[in-house]
Amino acid sequence: MLMLFASACLFSAASMAINDYFDREIDAINQPHRPIPSGRVTPRGALCFSIALMAVGFTLASVVGLLSLLVAVLACAVFTAYSARLKRMGLLGNAAVSLCVALTFIYGSTGWGYPTALIALFSLMAFLANMSREVVKGVVDVEGDSAKGVRTLAVVIGLRGASMASLVFMASAVAISVLPYVLGYVNQLYLSLISVADVGLLASSCYTALKPTPYTAKRAKNLMLIFMCIALAAFLAGSAPS
Repeated sequence: MLMLFASACLFSAASMAINDYFDREIDAINQPHRPIPSGRVTPRGALCFSIALMAVGFTLASVVGLLSLLVAVLACAVFTAYSARLKRMGLLGNAAVSLCVALTFIYGSTGWGYPTALIALFSLMAFLANMSREVVKGVVDVEGDSAKGVRTLAVVIGLRGASMASLVFMASAVAISVLPYVLGYVNQLYLSLISVADVGLLASSCYTALKPTPYTAKRAKNLMLIFMCIALAAFLAGSAPS
């Protein structure tokens, strides 16, 4: 468990570093305070750091088992492809990031065998909720993305259209969130916690949909993180033995 947890943290850090490497020109417009645009870190340093983190992560994953290593390699391939190219392809890029988030649950389950139906539901919820947040992030970064030819939904169909799409993704995740309880996979505590998360996530999405601006989108995406943490608590507490 510790090796899976540690390697997942390393892969997450690696994805952020390599994303900063490929996004350095866009960040110079959207977020000039970031490490590379501000000059605190060199592009080469960020790339080498990312590769080193992945190498250590692969080593830990291989100790756990072959399935763990295969999932890790898949996740790293997806987030590297996203940073290098897929990010500029709108929904496909959003889906790549969301797939990596969903794979986190599958990766954790590989230490104890194969993913179960419950893990599949958790992964699907995480995928849809993160799709919503990724689309909202496109609303936040619409200026820099438009200047650099990144075809997010916000650039292609406008801020309002992207905000509505985000709401649809989030509503889908919320709709699925009751299934683990209905199917008897989780306990009552799950339902209590996920209800709080659902209300907060829907409210965050509605906030941007009602007033689609980069400012409201930035606030919404930060609020989503809080309620996603509550959803994670629901996943953990609800699946514990009664």
